[in-house]
Amino acid sequence: MKKLSEVAGVTVNFYDVGGAPIPQLHDRLQKHGPRDPKTREVSPATSSWSIGSAIKWSKTGAQCKLTGVTLRFTATADLPRLSTGVNLPEPVRASWNHYVAALEDRQAAKLAFVRDRIGEVERAIMRSNCGNWEKAAAAAIKRLGEDQAAAFKPDPKTQPKLSQPNAE
Repeated sequence: MKKLSEVAGVTVNFYDVGGAPIPQLHDRLQKHGPRDPKTREVSPATSSWSIGSAIKWSKTGAQCKLTGVTLRFTATADLPRLSTGVNLPEPVRASWNHYVAALEDRQAAKLAFVRDRIGEVERAIMRSNCGNWEKAAAAAIKRLGEDQAAAFKPDPKTQPKLSQPNAE
C-alpha cells in the first residue's frame, strides 16, 4: 500500500470520527467527512492538487527565449482518524485500520499519478514561447487532471469499504 508521506508536496489533514460499532462509524463519516471538490458529495477521503510554474528567459533584441522552468507541486489530502479516547473492540479496530489504509492508498495513488507526470507540464512549457507559455502550462495541467480523472473513475466495486468484522 502506498503512503501519502511517499508523495512529495502533500499535506495531510485529518478529521476526527468517533463511535464504536461500525454503523455508528459510518454515520460519523457521513456527517463529518469532507466534500468531494467536484461532486460536492460527502466522501470519506478527498485530495486536491495544484502545480505552480515560473520560467526563466533571456531576451536579445526583440527575441525572447525560454531558458528554464521551475514547477511546484502542492497537494492536500483529507482523511479520517479515530477521535481521542475511542475504544474499539480489536476486530472493529482492525477493520477500521484496514479501511483507513485503503483510503490513504487510493489518495496517495491519485496524487502520485499527477506528481509522477509533472514533467509533461515542463515539456509543454519549454516547447512554447515567451508569449504563450502560460497557456501551454494551463493546457498541460488540464490534460493531467483529465488523465487522472479517467484513471481513477469512481467505481463502487473498488472503493474502500468499512465492513463489519466476521464474528468468530
